[in-house]
Amino acid sequence: MFTMKFPLFSFLLVLLFACNEKELPNASVAFYNVENLFDTENDKHTNDEQYTPKGDKRWDDKKYQTKLENLSKVINEIADGKAPTFLGVCEIENKTVLQDLVKQSLIKSQNYGIVHQESPDERGIDVAFLYRKDVFSVKKLDVYQPDLKEYNDKTRDILHVEGQTVNGETLHFIINHWPSRGEGRAKSEPKRISAAVSLNGIKNSILEENENAKIIVMGDFNDEPSNKSISETLAVSCSESVTESNQLYNAFCDLEKEDIGSYRYRSYWDMLDQIMVSKSLLKDSNGLHYMSNSASIKAEPWMIQTGKYEGFPLRTFGGNNYQAGYSDHFPVYIQLGLK
Repeated sequence: MFTMKFPLFSFLLVLLFACNEKELPNASVAFYNVENLFDTENDKHTNDEQYTPKGDKRWDDKKYQTKLENLSKVINEIADGKAPTFLGVCEIENKTVLQDLVKQSLIKSQNYGIVHQESPDERGIDVAFLYRKDVFSVKKLDVYQPDLKEYNDKTRDILHVEGQTVNGETLHFIINHWPSRGEGRAKSEPKRISAAVSLNGIKNSILEENENAKIIVMGDFNDEPSNKSISETLAVSCSESVTESNQLYNAFCDLEKEDIGSYRYRSYWDMLDQIMVSKSLLKDSNGLHYMSNSASIKAEPWMIQTGKYEGFPLRTFGGNNYQAGYSDHFPVYIQLGLK
C-alpha cells in the first residue's frame, strides 16, 4: 500500500511546487518626465500657485483629469506598445497625483506600486518610482539630496530603491532629476556635476557591498551623455564592453550621436532622459540582463505638435496657452531579457 501511495504523493508535491513557482517574464524599464503633474490644491509650502484654479494656468479639475488620461495613454504603450514593468517619473507634485494616475482605466490592470518621497525642491516637484507589484517587491528606500549648499540651492532628491523580483533577483533602481539649465547650460553645469558626485557615491556604496549588484540608473539628467557630468564625473561607458566593475553602461549614447533626443530646445534635440545599467546587467549576465540595442524613445505622431511648433513634443501648455497635450519630454525605455 505504501509503495503505491508514495509516487502519487510525490507527483502531487511536484505539481504543487510547479503551481506555486513564480516566473519572471521579460521586463521593461522606462523613464518619463511627465511635465508638471500637479493637483489643483495650493500647497502653502511650495511655489505651485500657477497650477491652481486661480493661477496663471487656470488649472482646474477638468484639465487635471485630462492630464492624467493623457499620461496613462502614453504609459500604456511606452515599451514596444506595452506598459512598462518598471517606470521612473519626475515632475510630479506629490503621492496623491501618482495614486490618481495609477487608477486610470488604461493602466489600472498593471497594479502599480508607488515609491515616493517629498523633496525640498522649491516648486514642490519630486521623482518617484512605479513597479508592477506582481513582479517586484520593495525592500528598502534611501533618499539623497545632492549637495548644493555652495549655490544656496536645493533640488530634487535622488531615490535608491532596492527590491526583489519574483524569481529571487535583487535589483537596485536609482531615479534622478538633476538641476535644470534655466540659468544657462555653462552656469548651471556645476550643480549637475554635484548631482553626479552624489550618484557616484550611491552607486559605489552598493557595489562595495556586492560587486555583482544589478543597478539600473534612470532620470532626466538635464545633460546629454557627452556632457561633463555624465561622460567625465560619472565616467560612463558608451560601449557594452564595460571593463571596470564599477562603471555604468549608458544605453543612450548612440541616440545622442544620431542627433535624436527626448527633449527639443529651439531647433535642437537633447538626449536628456537616459537609462544606464551596471556591468552585471550586460549580455554575459545570468538572470535578468539588458537586451542589446533596446534603448528607445517613445514618440508617436499623436504625441507630437503640428503647426507653428511642428515636430516638438505636444505639451500641456505653451506658455499659458492650454494645448491639452502630454509632456514636453518623450519617455525613454529599455528591455530586459531573462536567461
